Amino acid sequence: MTRAATGIYRGTSAEQRRDERRQRLMDAALDIIGTQGWASTTVRGVCEQAKVGPRFFYESFTDLDALAAAVHDEIIETAIRSSLDALAAAPDDIAAKTRSAVTAILKSVVDDPRRARIAFAEAHGSEVLMRRRAAGMRTIADVVAEQERALLDPPAGSETLVRAVSLMITGGAAELVLAWLDGGMDISRDELINLCVEFVLTFADNLTTMAARLAH
Repeated sequence: MTRAATGIYRGTSAEQRRDERRQRLMDAALDIIGTQGWASTTVRGVCEQAKVGPRFFYESFTDLDALAAAVHDEIIETAIRSSLDALAAAPDDIAAKTRSAVTAILKSVVDDPRRARIAFAEAHGSEVLMRRRAAGMRTIADVVAEQERALLDPPAGSETLVRAVSLMITGGAAELVLAWLDGGMDISRDELINLCVEFVLTFADNLTTMAARLAH
């Protein structure tokens, strides 16, 4: 084996180790923030749980805020990916696709209480998580708007309405889930999903009517 080849293998191994350490840090942060809360999260605590030395922490993240942002972004990205996969696999029917997509995105978050807490609750105690939550909600709204255009064929000139509806669906569903997590909605997870599905379908059923009224 040549010296150059040895260097390549050695570099790949080091990169893999960095990736593994980074993932362990993210897993630890998910667990600590999602169970103990942001206020109880420290670099030392994350490193101890991840079994990663502090100097390696800063190899992957500039500070604790950067780690929290990465964990939050991963939660949102996973939820969106799950929703789009479910949407693609669902029958060619608006109601069926809506139910599949909404169910998948909510289950991705609420079925793991840690993920739900970080995505919806802990943001109120952290400026960085609040910013990531706002960005994440807008990203989800963009996906909703894209699917509205693809599935509903909205009237020409209704782009503002489509954007507004996507924001209301996303924000409304997020607040509903937050109320449910806080005990303000005494319903089961499946009932929560059904409410969100009906919420989305009602907007879909009335999009053309709303566009017509706004045009006058």
